[in-house]
This record gives sequence, C-alpha cells and structure tokens, in this order.
Amino acid sequence: MKNYNFRQSVNSPHRYEKGQSLIILALTFVAMLAFIGLVIDVGSLYVTYTQLKRAVDAAAVAAANNIKYPQASYTERKAKITESARELLILHNVTDVSSLKVYVCTDSDLPPDFEKLCPDTSAGEMPRKLAWVEATQESPVYFLRLFGVESIPFTTSAVGEAATVDLVLVFDTSESMASDIDLSDDGYATPGYAGNANNFDPSSCNASYDCYPMRQAKDAAAGLVGNLFDGYDQVAIVTYNYDAEVVVPLTSDLLSVSKEIDSKDAYDGSKDKVQVHDDASSKRTAWYSKPDPLSVVHSINPIFPDDRDGDGMDADPNLLCTDELTIYSDPPNQPGHDMWDDDTFEPCDDDDKLDTFDWDDDGQWGDDTYTEADINIDSANHYYEGTSLLSTCIGCGLRVAADQLKEGGRQASLWVILFLTDGIPNLSDTHSTYSEIPESFIYGFCGGGADLANNFWSTLCIDWDTSIRYCIDTDENECPPGTTHTTTSKPYSVDDYARDMADYAGLLVSDNEDEPLGEDIIIYSIALGTSGGAPLLRYIANIGEDGSRANDSCAGLEGTPTANCGNYYFAPKGAYLDQIFESIAGRIFTKISR
Repeated sequence: MKNYNFRQSVNSPHRYEKGQSLIILALTFVAMLAFIGLVIDVGSLYVTYTQLKRAVDAAAVAAANNIKYPQASYTERKAKITESARELLILHNVTDVSSLKVYVCTDSDLPPDFEKLCPDTSAGEMPRKLAWVEATQESPVYFLRLFGVESIPFTTSAVGEAATVDLVLVFDTSESMASDIDLSDDGYATPGYAGNANNFDPSSCNASYDCYPMRQAKDAAAGLVGNLFDGYDQVAIVTYNYDAEVVVPLTSDLLSVSKEIDSKDAYDGSKDKVQVHDDASSKRTAWYSKPDPLSVVHSINPIFPDDRDGDGMDADPNLLCTDELTIYSDPPNQPGHDMWDDDTFEPCDDDDKLDTFDWDDDGQWGDDTYTEADINIDSANHYYEGTSLLSTCIGCGLRVAADQLKEGGRQASLWVILFLTDGIPNLSDTHSTYSEIPESFIYGFCGGGADLANNFWSTLCIDWDTSIRYCIDTDENECPPGTTHTTTSKPYSVDDYARDMADYAGLLVSDNEDEPLGEDIIIYSIALGTSGGAPLLRYIANIGEDGSRANDSCAGLEGTPTANCGNYYFAPKGAYLDQIFESIAGRIFTKISR
C-alpha cells in the first residue's frame, strides 16, 4: 500500500495544474501588455486627431478671412489664403502635416462635399467667402511598431466662412459738414465758409470736392468700401438732414458705391450723391439779430418760420398783425417792412408769401421771390426743404438705415450700420416720412399745434434735458423699462425718438416682454467735432454692440464724452476719421460655418 501511495503522489494531477497556471499567467501578462500598448496608441491617436481637428478648424477660419483682399490677384490671394492656413496649423503645434490642401469656391476640381456648399452664382445665388482646408498628419504609434506599423495617417477637413457684410453707411449732410475753417492742425478748410457761416451755399465746395469735414468722411468711407469684397459684400448709403434718403440701395457692386461717394470719379458722370445740404440761412430771417421794440424774446418756428401758429400753414389768421413801421428797417432809414406788429410787437409775415426770409439778401423783407406755390409746403405734405433752419434728424437716419437691412439684408450676412453725425438731434420724422407717426404731429416731435407753449421751438427743437426718457407709444405696455409714458411732444422729444429708432434697429433683449424688438444689427456711432450728442450716440452704440441696454461699455465715462468706448467713437476733426473707419473695419469679424 505504501508503494502504491507513493506512486500515486508522484503522478498527482496537481503537478500539471501548476504548469498550466504558469502558461496562463504568461499569456495574461502578454495580453495585458498588448492591451496597455493599444490603449496608449489609441490615446495617442485620439490626442493627435483632436489637435489636428482643432488646428484645421482654426486654419479654415484664417483662410476664409484672407479671402477679403480684393486688391490682390487670384494667385496672390490664393497664396495668402494657403499660407495663413499653414501658419494657424503651426500655431496649434501641428508642424508635420504630410499634405495640406486649400480650396475656395472659384477653384476647379473641388472636393464634392465642399462643392455642395458653394453657391451657384450662374443661377443668381449670392457668392460666399468659403474656404476648405484639408490636412493629413501621420500619427506615431508605439505598440503597433512590434508589428511593423510606424504611424497611422489622419485626414480631416473644415470649412471656414468669412462673414459676408451688409453695411449701411449713414452720413449727416447738414450744412455744418462743410464748416471746417481751421488750417492749423490738418491743413484743410472749406473755401468761402469763413465769415459766411450763417449764409453759406455749399454747392461750390460740393462740386469741387472740398467741403470739409465731409471730404474726409467720404474719403474714409471710400477706403472702407475698397477693402470689402466686390460681388460678396453689400453696401448701402443713407444720407440725412431734415429727413433721410437712401441714395444707394444695398448692392454688391462696390465699385459703383465708391464712385457714388467720390465726386472725383462719379459713377454716372454727374456729381456724387453724398452732398452737403444747403440749409436755410438764419441770417436771412426777418428777425435775425433784431430784438422787437419791447426787447421781448419771441419763439419762432425753426422748422417753418412763416407758420407762427403751428398748424403747418403759412397763413396765420389768429395772429394778424399790422406791419407799417420803417424805423427798424435794415438797412437803416430805408423804407420797408420791419416785421413787427405796430400794436402787439409780435413778429409777423404775409400770408401769401414765404417772406420771413430775405431771399435776395437785400435787407428788405416781404420779397416776392418765393410764394407758397414755389416751395411745396401744405398741411398734407409737411416738407420744409428750403425753409427749415434745422437739419439733423438722427432718428430719421437710423430708421431708414435699419429698413435697408431689414428689407434687403441677407440672413447669413453680418448686418452693420456705421452712423456719423457732427451734431445733436433737432428733428424727427413726420407722418409724411413715416406713417407710424400720427398726422397730428405736424412737425414731428418738435411741438407745434395750438398750444405754442408746449413745444421745443425756444431751444431750436433740441432736448437739453435727457435725464428722463419718455415713451409716446400708443400702447403704454410696450414702453421701454424705466421710461415715462406721455401722449404729447414735449416732454417726448427728438432725442427720445432717436433712442426709439436705435431700439427699432438693434434691440434684441428687453426686461419688458411686450416691448417690440429689433434685428441683429451691429451699430457703430461716430461723433465728429462735438461731444454734445455723446449720451445719445453712446446709447445707440450700446444697443448696437450686443442688442442689450445692459453691459454698457461706456458706463462710468459720462464725464469724458470724448473718450472712445465700445462701439462709440469721437473724432475731434475730420482728419481722425480714416483711423476710426479702419478700426471699425478691423472689428468686422469672421465665423466658422461648420
């Protein structure tokens, strides 16, 4: 039995089990090493691909952004596009690409996926600034080298799109845009303006292209347009004085736009369409520098001086007067009208002539040069061309510019308004220029009507107290938060109207869910020569920065109205406009499409 048991112990199955365990352990160890190696390789491959994808995305944006150089030839532009893509790859530490391909829509043999995105311009589709970047990078491996694999290639692509721009240039064309008389700092002055500020005709400087600072504003604008891309971007031109006008609707023919703002090379052989407006001369009004016999200051209607009762008509039956005295005539001791009533000493005029102006500048009032039939003024139209002493309807310019984008802007484009003024608002739209304004507001929001005390005539329609914002909306529930509702002009003013038009253009969010909103429009405002309008222009720029009244980039700078902030710029002189326009051009950003 003992021998038998001994033999059994020698041949026990446990000895074989130990050998099998060692083999399994060895195989398991090898499998774990292989798994770890694969994990390392997969992780390395993932990091490489992620880095490459991120770099190619950035390269596509950079490539698209370099499409915007219209002055360069196709070959020069393509080289710049490709080099900019390569530079972005290097900035993302991708330096060992084995292949880099860059395409724009005008190339041949496009990748099929990219060709699907490119618009068919032959079918009338608008061009887009698209760039395709495709890069291949060899990703090293470690474990797989045991099997003879040194690297694995990764290829990825991205499409970048430089935002096509729909831009509206808005020019203040009031006569003060030809008022530069200082040669000391920039060497420019408007010929003939010095000494004639109250009686200046800009037709000569318009024709010779030397109305300053308008000349500098147009040169700066032409430079900006010249750096946009013809056939891709769109530009419109709006001018405003006593009302607003679209002189060039949105168009991608940028050469024609440049010519329409540059009389040196007018597009149609005529003068350019951005002209300084010839404002009515206050010097030629009957009461200019002439106090009445009682030395009482009377408020005149600065929009239509012949209408003294505010009803929109020359005839003032409730303000009859007898004008017989000659002792206050100008020149002295000459027979003629003195324009003061002999009994009440109220200013007066004839009801059949526009005679508050001395049209022929002979010092005699009651000229027959212009009658009511000569200038279209009646209770239905309310156009005051040639008679208004005011010409800065900022709200008009904003409204018309916004409508250009709302009606003609492309949904995929960046909508931009560049708004320039050298003054403070002193007019608003009327019913004839904007049907939303009731007919009862004959002079818009400068007052008028039977209650002559309830108007802004004594301040030339300027609202100098903007500490309270008023709302004149027919539905009080739609008023902006924090405003005071009213139904009359004064307190509602031309400044309030301009703020409402800024909201109409670009307001995207409001604490009042019932308040009407605008569109996604970026607005830049420029104050030229005067900082008096800074509070309004900063409000406009704030709305135009992010569509919100919050996050005001100019907060805390109320005491320094000449400081640039956010989308607001101050130009002391026209010579500063080139730099400002270049800054704005640089802020028109790019986007990645996918």
